[in-house]
Amino acid sequence: MINIKDAAEFEQLLKALANDVVDAHIHYQMYEDLIKSIDKHPTVVHQSNTFWTFTLQAHLNSCVYALFRAYDQDTRALHLRSWLMTIQENLYLFDEESFRERLKDNPYVASLAQGSCKPDAAMLAHDITTCESTDLVVKKLTMYRSNRIAHRNAKALLSPSDIGERFGLTFDDIRTLLERAKTIVNKYSYMFSASFYSTKVVGRDDFNYIFKCVAEKVDEAERRWTSHT
Repeated sequence: MINIKDAAEFEQLLKALANDVVDAHIHYQMYEDLIKSIDKHPTVVHQSNTFWTFTLQAHLNSCVYALFRAYDQDTRALHLRSWLMTIQENLYLFDEESFRERLKDNPYVASLAQGSCKPDAAMLAHDITTCESTDLVVKKLTMYRSNRIAHRNAKALLSPSDIGERFGLTFDDIRTLLERAKTIVNKYSYMFSASFYSTKVVGRDDFNYIFKCVAEKVDEAERRWTSHT
């Protein structure tokens, strides 16, 4: 749990945590979108293979690092678990009166307040358990961080099959953690301020212009080569 004085401090925590969750989604979506474009345009990628290889790795790393922060277990840090425990200890923030005060400048505050609700104790307890290292997927993420990223497990490193099996993280695991984090943040964000955080970014597909331009250039070069042979 994180000690807070008021709703303003809780909102600061919410925004900071949401930034990590949103960043993780954006970088993973960029990774997947680039993979699809690369599969469609292998000739384009061959023109700068090193660049695309490191770009893909950078997006995947950024996603996973943001997930490390979101599912951290340090009692001094902000993460999903500590944030949910803070909600547990400050349920008054979700009272209708508090909700109306926060949204008093919103012209739809009356109708929004009718649909607002305080977090259910059982639901909160369940959500907390899904963010703890006792959860199988969160445990995999935590072990992956501790043995392959933040630290190198030397003993396991000398047994390649062992480090892959024990400390691996699959793409299905990443997608599960991403969806879980987004669902939790947006669930309580809506209860707190009737707002959601979008995991989409404007211009997410503008890299396609690069593929288009390079493809045209390669085609033009091939036509010139063919005409001279």
